[in-house]
Amino acid sequence: MTVWRVSDLKQGVKKIQLDGLFGHLCSSTGMYSRETFQSLYSCITRMVRDYRMPGFVMTRTLDDEVFETMAHALADIPELPLFRFNQPDLFPVESGICDQTGFLIVLTNRLCATLYWSAATHPTYRMYEGGWTFHPGDTRTLAGHLIAHLQQPELDTLLKETPVDRRYDDKLNMLITSLVHGLENRNRELTVALDQVQILNKRNVDTERLAAIGQLSSVIAHEIRNPLGLIDLYAKLTEDHLGQLNLIADSDKKALLLKNLSLIRQATSSLEGILSELTNYSRPLQLNPKPVELYQLVRDICEFYQPSYQEQQITLSGPETGLMEWLTLDADKLRQALLNLLKNALEASKPGTQVTVQVESNPLDSQVWVKITDQGTGITPQNSQKLFTPYFSTKGSGTGLGLAHSRKILQAHGGSVELLSSVPGQGSVFAIVLPKTYSQEPVA
Repeated sequence: MTVWRVSDLKQGVKKIQLDGLFGHLCSSTGMYSRETFQSLYSCITRMVRDYRMPGFVMTRTLDDEVFETMAHALADIPELPLFRFNQPDLFPVESGICDQTGFLIVLTNRLCATLYWSAATHPTYRMYEGGWTFHPGDTRTLAGHLIAHLQQPELDTLLKETPVDRRYDDKLNMLITSLVHGLENRNRELTVALDQVQILNKRNVDTERLAAIGQLSSVIAHEIRNPLGLIDLYAKLTEDHLGQLNLIADSDKKALLLKNLSLIRQATSSLEGILSELTNYSRPLQLNPKPVELYQLVRDICEFYQPSYQEQQITLSGPETGLMEWLTLDADKLRQALLNLLKNALEASKPGTQVTVQVESNPLDSQVWVKITDQGTGITPQNSQKLFTPYFSTKGSGTGLGLAHSRKILQAHGGSVELLSSVPGQGSVFAIVLPKTYSQEPVA
């Protein structure tokens, strides 16, 4: 942090970063929640308002509704004029005031206080960077620096004429800082807990919604299966009888009828597969976890699916031999999840391209990654947001349950399926993420 000397200010040094000056002169700085700054702002303004302390107040609320409402409470106190600085481009560049910096400076005969914050939200816990001080000399120094750049005689006169109580008890600042830190720790715990509750609530809502869809799917599948089975049965009987009879002299017509019957049976078989997929997805997963060596399992799955890739003239490269990773998982369920991803990669790829499967494990990490990289058509940003939504599909056929079912399987294992990257026209990278629930190699 840059150190600013008061002697430098008195000599008229212009190239000063105000945030750096705030950070140096404020006795307590760091990352705090927005609610903390609102509470301090409210306490300070309420104190000077209730006790009618003569002096003046300077504030910049950045047009934040909450801060602006609290500042408005000081607007009609004759002995305590309020100066707002929310106008854009009010401070020159050399003043060093950042666009996202708000502040409150109070100079009275009984209380001097400075509070500043950056409205640029920190991604972790939604925090603001800022600080505060109740030191009269530091507060007066900051006020003087601002007024020097505003060139407003009225403020300069107020600064000179306002009597300031030079007595300063550092214990007050220590007490407030200690209370704030305690509240901050509690606030962070509550924020994390709230995020977890929201995640669990979303999962419960999704579970209830999928359960309702699953129940409806089961009823529909049951009602469709009966007539579908009859269609397939009578198509097969007709096909058999037609093959035995010689009533049709025209062999071409007979061949056409047999082909049509075969197409009917293929269609019913396809519908039966879709119904099975719907009912399987709607059922609760029952895992049968056992010790499994992950590298060998992934290599076996790639070898099993290799003929389908060779038929389409696409190269499928399995993982290289690596360290043995014995994990406790349901091998059959994981096979389903990985086969779904390999099937999607195959359908997205063109002849002559390559699909690579890698197993990555860092000894210091708590997860194992199975990455599937293809050189296919890729996925648009719009579709990537809905990729794991049940019944969403970009293909002309299919139920849109493949990736959703894979995610369901991995979540049951405490893991996930993620789209790591995708460039339309260049390919995608998916990953199966598994926790390292280590198991000993089974004894023969």
